[in-house]
Amino acid sequence: MKSKYFLLILVLFVFYGCNQKNSGFDINVDSYVDYDTLYISELTTNNSLAKIYDFQGKRRVELGLPTVASIHTKNKSSQYLTVLAQNKDLNIYISPDTIIKTNNIADSLVNFLWKSNLEFINDNSSFIFNKKNTDSIPILFESFRQKRERVINLYRDEYSEEIANILRFQNDARIYSFLFWLGRISKGLDVKNSFFDFIDDIPKVSETLKSLPDIYLYKYEVEYLRTHEGIESTTDFLKFIEEKTENKDLADFLKAIYIKALIEMPSYWDKHEKLFNSVVLTQTLNAEKSNIYYHLIEQSSSSFFASQNGELAYPFQAEDKFGNQFDLKGSIGKVIFIDTWATWCGPCIQHRDKVLELANKYKNNEGVEILLVSVDTSREKWKSFLKKENKNFAQNLFIENGMRTEFGNNYNIKSIPRYILIGKNGKIINSNIKEPSKAVEKEIEIALMEK
Repeated sequence: MKSKYFLLILVLFVFYGCNQKNSGFDINVDSYVDYDTLYISELTTNNSLAKIYDFQGKRRVELGLPTVASIHTKNKSSQYLTVLAQNKDLNIYISPDTIIKTNNIADSLVNFLWKSNLEFINDNSSFIFNKKNTDSIPILFESFRQKRERVINLYRDEYSEEIANILRFQNDARIYSFLFWLGRISKGLDVKNSFFDFIDDIPKVSETLKSLPDIYLYKYEVEYLRTHEGIESTTDFLKFIEEKTENKDLADFLKAIYIKALIEMPSYWDKHEKLFNSVVLTQTLNAEKSNIYYHLIEQSSSSFFASQNGELAYPFQAEDKFGNQFDLKGSIGKVIFIDTWATWCGPCIQHRDKVLELANKYKNNEGVEILLVSVDTSREKWKSFLKKENKNFAQNLFIENGMRTEFGNNYNIKSIPRYILIGKNGKIINSNIKEPSKAVEKEIEIALMEK
C-alpha cells in the first residue's frame, strides 16, 4: 500500500512555527511547462489564496488556519490538492506532461483520499447501485474508511496532529458525502430509512469541517426531517443550523455555505428549492448581513438575481464553429432557447437527441433561435464532437471554460446541462428548464404569440 500510493514522494519538507509573527507559507515552483498563471484556491469556497505569475524564486503567502486548497491552472485542466499550514514549504513541481505534484506526504495523502474515493465507487458500482438491501452499503464504506485511516496512521510521524485531524476528516467527509448523495439523490430514500443511520458516526463539528462542510448540512437535514413533517421555510432550517452548531463561527460558516448551495446547486436541495426565490433571498441576505462569511454569498446572490425570470438576458458573445463572432444582441426579437453543455458532460450528451429534435422542429422558423453553447475547455474537442455528430439544426457556439466567465456568472451556471428560454423582448422566460420536453415546446409557442 505504501509503495503504491507514495512512490512519487521524494522529500518531506514540513516545519511548523506557531509562535512566529510572520504567519503563512512559502511557495516555490519548479516547472517544465510555461503557464501564464498558477492558482492556489481554497477547496470549499474557491477563494484565491495565491496567483503565481513568476515561477522564479520563493514567495511568502499569508494564511490563517490550516486548510485544504487546490493548486491548479486557470481552466483547472491540471490540479492537485494541498494541505496548507503555517510555515509550510510548498514546493510545487510541474512535469513536462503538465501534471502538478508537491513533495509533501500530507499532500499525497489528501490526493489519495480524493482519488481513491472515485476508484472505490467505480470498482464496486454494481453492488452500490443495484443493491436492494441498502443497509449493507454503509457497512462496505465503513470498511473502506477504516482501511484508509490505517494508511493515514502509517505515516503519522510525518506530520502534526493538526494535519492528521484534517486528513482524518477528509477521509470521513468524502465517504459520508457520497453516501448522502446516494441516499438523498440517487436512490431517493426516505430520511427515516435506516440507511441514514450512519449520521451517528459523523464526527462532532470542528474547524476541520471548513475543508468539506456539506456533510453537516446533509446530516442536519436528515435530523430535521426525522422530527418535522417537512421544511416550512429556509429561515427555519437556518435557525436549526444555529441550534445544532454551538460554535458561532462554524454556525455562520455553515449558514453561508447552505445559502450558497441553494443558489448554485438547487437540485441537491429539492426539499428546499421551492421555498427559495428572489424575495426569500433578499430577506435572507438582510438577515445575514452580520455573518462574517457574508462574502461567500454575495457573488452567488448577484448571479442569482441576474438570472431570474423576468430579468433582461445578459448579452453574451461567443464563437461559432467557423471562428465567427456571435453576439446575443443580434438575436433579440426572436424566442431564444439556450442549451449550455460540454463534451465531457454525461447528462448533456444523454439529453442531446431531445435538444436536436427541438432544434430540427424550429430550424425553418425565423422567429426562433436555438443556441447550443459549449463551455468546454478545449475548442478542438468541441469541434471534433460536432464533426462526428454532423447535425446542423442549430447554432453551435463556443465559450472557452464558459462556466467561469461573465456568461457563467450572469446566468448563474454552476452545473450543466442548463437550459434557458428568452422571450422576444430579451427578458428571461425560464432560467432553469429541467430538460427539453413537450412542455418546453409549449412555452416556445406561447412566447411566439407574444408581441
